[in-house]
Amino acid sequence: MALLNKSQKIIYLILMGFLLLVWRSELQQLRKPTIEFTRPTLAVQLTTTERYQLLEPYLTKNLSEKKPKFKRIVFWNEAYGNKEYGVGFGRDALRKFGCPVWQCETTDNRTDIHTSDAIVFHLRSWTKSDLPERRSPHQRYVYFWSIESPAWREYAHADQAGGFFNWTMTYRWDSDIIATYGYIKPIGKVPLHPDEDQMKSYLTDSRKAVNYAKGKTKMAAWFVSNCYSKSSRNEFVTELQKYIDVDVYGRCGTMQCSTTTDGECRDMAAKNYKFFMSLENSLCPDYITEKFFMMMNHTILPIVYGVHDSHEKIAPTHSFINAAKFENVKKLADYLILLDKNDTLYNEYFWWKPHFKVIFSEVTKGMCRLCAALHDKNSPPKIYHDMTGWWEKSVPCQISPKIV
Repeated sequence: MALLNKSQKIIYLILMGFLLLVWRSELQQLRKPTIEFTRPTLAVQLTTTERYQLLEPYLTKNLSEKKPKFKRIVFWNEAYGNKEYGVGFGRDALRKFGCPVWQCETTDNRTDIHTSDAIVFHLRSWTKSDLPERRSPHQRYVYFWSIESPAWREYAHADQAGGFFNWTMTYRWDSDIIATYGYIKPIGKVPLHPDEDQMKSYLTDSRKAVNYAKGKTKMAAWFVSNCYSKSSRNEFVTELQKYIDVDVYGRCGTMQCSTTTDGECRDMAAKNYKFFMSLENSLCPDYITEKFFMMMNHTILPIVYGVHDSHEKIAPTHSFINAAKFENVKKLADYLILLDKNDTLYNEYFWWKPHFKVIFSEVTKGMCRLCAALHDKNSPPKIYHDMTGWWEKSVPCQISPKIV
């Protein structure tokens, strides 16, 4: 500095100050993203399309590059006993899993974590005491690979998640990465939700088709092993049993399925029973699990208890019975007795079978969509500043409703 004249010293100090500001800015970017993003509401997203159509692009999407650069996805914490998140590890994992865009390496290795493209956190085991020490601006922190509903908010730690996560990946249809349990899509030209005149025609045609009531001698079955819920499903079934026979299988009932696999038990139910209780452990928007989709794939009529019209949005019109639409359980029981005695009315609920395909076991397919999203160069940077608001308050659950 002694060899520099006064003007050179001033220029030197200005340059050093500028470099210091640049360094501080880069350091802040490594710590956390700073761009706020407000997502459109679910109602806006779905005004022009059926929900299944939101997933169709992922089924046909392929990368234009001949040798695309692999994206690295790190599974940060344990989920249901392991860190494989349903797909396993390696550069070949998503290809074996059947993902159209599979050029992503999955791992639980935290080494050089700042070089990864996405870090996926599981809601039930993530905590702020165990987080990456360094964060790069290009990374996507994904909240959170989950198959549970926000009714169990005591496990989610959403109140700690503000200003931290970039993308959401859940069963909800307004997630950035949709990881739904399933959906139903047309295999022909029949719309998922026909108008009134179309429905009259389809229901008339169903009377000439298969008799789905043939050989069924029992009323309703329910398979349940989790005896605690926040949906009042146990109370609902107990009330329904006052009027019709409902056979309860599993730890919460008195009956056991003698076959060896869950699939065989479902086959048994479809063969012998007219109705199946597809009841969730909580009543939250979009929370529809395999209890519904797997039985929709059989020849049995599901009974659901849905208070948010979520089933109506993803399933064909007149393909299931929503118990919540009845004035009380007695009125529901009267209607089930009517269907039991009238094969024509019962068979109308299966009008959709030749025209649609049920897709289930889709939760882990969210990893395919995550890989495709990481390769999408048009994905804008974003951050969720109020995760509790999105996860719990924007679509409130109904907890333990009174059964009448």
